[in-house]
Amino acid sequence: MNDSLQGAYLNMIQIGKREPSLPYLQSLIRHHLCRVPFENISKLHYYMHQGKTGPLWMPSLETFLHNRIAKGFGGNCYILNSSFGELLQSLGFQTEIVRATGGNMHLALRVTIGQQSYYVDVGYGAPLFEPLSLERQPHFTRFGEEVIITKLEDDRYRIDRRTNGQSFVMKQIEWKPVTLASFNDAITDSLRDDDGNPFMRRIVATAFKNDTAYSVVNRKLFVKTDKGTELHEYSRERDWMDMMRITFGFDPDALREAQQFLDERGVRLFG
Repeated sequence: MNDSLQGAYLNMIQIGKREPSLPYLQSLIRHHLCRVPFENISKLHYYMHQGKTGPLWMPSLETFLHNRIAKGFGGNCYILNSSFGELLQSLGFQTEIVRATGGNMHLALRVTIGQQSYYVDVGYGAPLFEPLSLERQPHFTRFGEEVIITKLEDDRYRIDRRTNGQSFVMKQIEWKPVTLASFNDAITDSLRDDDGNPFMRRIVATAFKNDTAYSVVNRKLFVKTDKGTELHEYSRERDWMDMMRITFGFDPDALREAQQFLDERGVRLFG
């Protein structure tokens, strides 16, 4: 990453450049989670306009940064964590890619400071606001979501996300470095254009602002705090479009494009 891209990235997440340290890493993670959403509208856009296989579909860093400003895009784990990993490396952090298995293969990061390695993940739509020492088997609750990390083997951990005591997604973290290219087949598989692939048949987005998490699944908006969850369901397309623009910054044309993609596959958000 050159200095121009690094500056554009830091400006996007509204943080300055400092020397690598654990407090700076934590600040970078929080700024990223609070300014770049997890979402699949960009996934559908790149599928339609770039390619249907991993290497073709994946946006360049320049495209990722441009579309965050121009269209309000963030991305999924492949886009967000690989891009954030490039930023961290450019800032002097020892950063490696790791995978998590279970359902769609997940891409996350391992960042080493001194002798300690930390799990870093800005692409899971989860309130993982700090570098996590997996050896300590973290267990915490934020915004009504419980996160439990359990050691299974020396290089394997389970991350379990729960609401109301019920697990809704669980993966196994393989705690060893892999290459971005090793995800090519997994990314291609995640782009399957069939009804059995939920992330190609719905609109999802999650953003964190201050002490609140905003999550969208199609017409439903979940507003989550540590005090509870509010559900708002939109019956009018205009109101939904306004909410998506105000809450996430999505460009209306990108929203209409995603809706059309779903409409053509029998998923109609609004009559």
